[in-house]
Amino acid sequence: MAVSRATRRQFGSLGAVGAALAAAAVVFSPSAVLDSIAGLSAHPWRFVATLAVLYLVRPFLLWPVSALSLTVGYVLGATYGIPVAIAGTLLSNTTPFLLARYARTDRGVVGLTTRTSDRIVEATGELRGVVAARLAPLPADVVSSGAGLSDVSLRAYLLGTLVGESPWIAAEVIAGASMHTLSVHGLRHSLALFAAATSLSALLIARPAYRFVRDEYDLGV
Repeated sequence: MAVSRATRRQFGSLGAVGAALAAAAVVFSPSAVLDSIAGLSAHPWRFVATLAVLYLVRPFLLWPVSALSLTVGYVLGATYGIPVAIAGTLLSNTTPFLLARYARTDRGVVGLTTRTSDRIVEATGELRGVVAARLAPLPADVVSSGAGLSDVSLRAYLLGTLVGESPWIAAEVIAGASMHTLSVHGLRHSLALFAAATSLSALLIARPAYRFVRDEYDLGV
């Protein structure tokens, strides 16, 4: 089967971007960088300003957003850390959303992904779909990019991200606040949180997902 010119061009661009991001992830280790900014704890405003920059560039470094939430909890504690981490996560996750929104097209493999995302959003609803995706244990940037390629409004995206990410962020900040020494490796969410968030995500999309599969494959039931 012939591959369209648009698809070849998109795969080439995605490959180049992926290689650049992988190189950045190797060069900039989250452990070393975050351990350094944790030393700014005596200068709260300098710490928050540096943190804002890291939240903004995090998607380009392929860092998990949980590493930043842990650091926030370690330095600021749970009381101040949770609202700061929520604001930072919204900022960080909106970057890939806006980039994906800019890349929306009806051509090639990106066009296929865009049309599929639009159908899923149409079936689940904007807000419900984003909340369910954020509650599910899915990579944050994959969810952000998928939402950006779909027709989800920025308002629904931000609200859905706020609602869906908050339980995970709170758990990560509290875990960071309880650490005696900062370690961004080995974070393990409790089984109860994992099960509850995943189950709620499944409940939110069970009915619309059934309708989507039924209509998509014309099950006739």
